[in-house]
Amino acid sequence: FWSQVNPYYDVRPEDWYNNAVSTLTYAGVLNGYPDGNFLPQSNITRAEFAAMAVRFFEGDEEEVDGDAFPDIKKHWANAEINLAYAKGIIEGYPDGTFKPDQEITRAEAVTIVNRVLERYPHKEHLLEDMIVWPDNMDETMWYYADIQEATNSHLYDLNRDDEDVPYEIWTELLPVRDWVALEQMWSEFDSAYNPGEVVSSIDASRFK
Repeated sequence: FWSQVNPYYDVRPEDWYNNAVSTLTYAGVLNGYPDGNFLPQSNITRAEFAAMAVRFFEGDEEEVDGDAFPDIKKHWANAEINLAYAKGIIEGYPDGTFKPDQEITRAEAVTIVNRVLERYPHKEHLLEDMIVWPDNMDETMWYYADIQEATNSHLYDLNRDDEDVPYEIWTELLPVRDWVALEQMWSEFDSAYNPGEVVSSIDASRFK
């Protein structure tokens, strides 16, 4: 699905986020607004993020009986939110609501990504020499392990508790990846003839 071309008026080829926006749009994960813009500098809502997350499971739908939350009735993302809940990707707040139009936090977004990727961090099975953040030192916070999971590349053994809930036991930390270099490599490998102009994967089914 790699692409560097998109239909949005406000996402230019030279923008640092163009590759990601174009690729996920071509994959059917992202959509723009009715006026043709993407609004890349706007904050994202919980509904928008849930909708994106569940689109990675296209073709793997489940039967959903009724609304999972009382505040999503007639919401544009109603179906996506219900499906995301059914798949265990999202949760609501203690009062039972989802607050679909509330801006999502970094911790909430990280946790959803972990669940999409089927990562199961456990605060008691991390490694002492892992990368830590000064504002994520409180192990009692609900997001503590998820933030550490997303921060550290690592090997792990997958175990299950007495209730058959999976959890990771970290065994070895791996070097931090250079994501900029990896993206550049993907760009050069997937999106251009060599030598040649950079083209969109929309225009060709396979590059060599």
